[in-house]
Amino acid sequence: MQDDTLRMLRDSAADFAVLDAPRVRRLRGADPGFERSRWGEMADMGWLGVLIPEEFGGLGLSLEAAAIIAEQLGRAVCPEPYSASAVSATLALLHGDNGALKQRLLPQLAAGELIACLAWQDERGGLDPEQCAVKARAKDGAVLLDGSSRFVATTGADGYVVAARSAQGLELYWIERSAAGLACEPELRADGSTSARLKFDAVAAPAENRIASAATAPAALQLALDHALVAASAELLGLMDCALEMTLEYLRTRVQFGKPIGSNQALQHRAVDMYIQKELTRATLAAAVATLDDPACTPERRAAAASSVKARASQAALAICKEALQMHGAIGYTDEYDLGLYFNHALVLSAWLGNANAHRSRYAGVSALP
Repeated sequence: MQDDTLRMLRDSAADFAVLDAPRVRRLRGADPGFERSRWGEMADMGWLGVLIPEEFGGLGLSLEAAAIIAEQLGRAVCPEPYSASAVSATLALLHGDNGALKQRLLPQLAAGELIACLAWQDERGGLDPEQCAVKARAKDGAVLLDGSSRFVATTGADGYVVAARSAQGLELYWIERSAAGLACEPELRADGSTSARLKFDAVAAPAENRIASAATAPAALQLALDHALVAASAELLGLMDCALEMTLEYLRTRVQFGKPIGSNQALQHRAVDMYIQKELTRATLAAAVATLDDPACTPERRAAAASSVKARASQAALAICKEALQMHGAIGYTDEYDLGLYFNHALVLSAWLGNANAHRSRYAGVSALP
């Protein structure tokens, strides 16, 4: 992609994604925890269709473009589910084998008329899609879904890309939120947002709503998750960058004993360590984006790159935010001070789709493959 295009995209995203702390606080604990009007604005700028081909109403750009948007949204602690919907759910649908369903749903996703989320994890929240707890059974010529899925990114989705195990293997189905037999229970997270626990009780899954058969579903789901890991890492980079900026500004302006506290050499060394963590994340993110945007990338290389950056970003974001709180002192722990918004969001994003330890283990496993 041309540098000018990326530069314009970064500039427009930076202008739009500015921290609105009162809005973030107002939406904490609310259902769904984000604003449809803001989602529509993102759609108007084309962000929701960045990864959707032009034939389906999108822009047909690369993961690099999506990562640029995600980073700026992270800087603003934006509660809208960009990585969960515009990246993971969208790509799972795009790489399925139901052409008619793509024609119907992808233009709505790009236009912001529809919000979708993946539902694939069981109660344990592991990283293996094969461990899904939803079962697909045939009855009287129909397919019914039973079981539960946890850690779905938002309660505000209009529908779900549901991973279910049938007699043929893992399959993906499109299930609308209003479907009979589907219950959606909110679960509060550290930053005041809510994830969803879905319970399926004989939920009908029509044949025309099967996104991907057993032949393509595992690969489509894993590709979507790997891209979401990179997008979430970009969000983490954005928020850790802001947390560091706030800390450096505080060190320059907070005066004790007649001097700015930033003149203390020990604090300078800690600030340098924070900067190194951020730059290591930025370099790892760039490498992961380049790997996933490479048409010749194998699933093993893609998985290794995605886990590498998510492990690095999760660890760095938590380390930087913890240091930032300590260096601010008491004010950093108050809810009125915006640093807490970044810290709490880092807690959620660093755990979403697997924390640093989980992805180090995954990286070791896929890297050992021939």
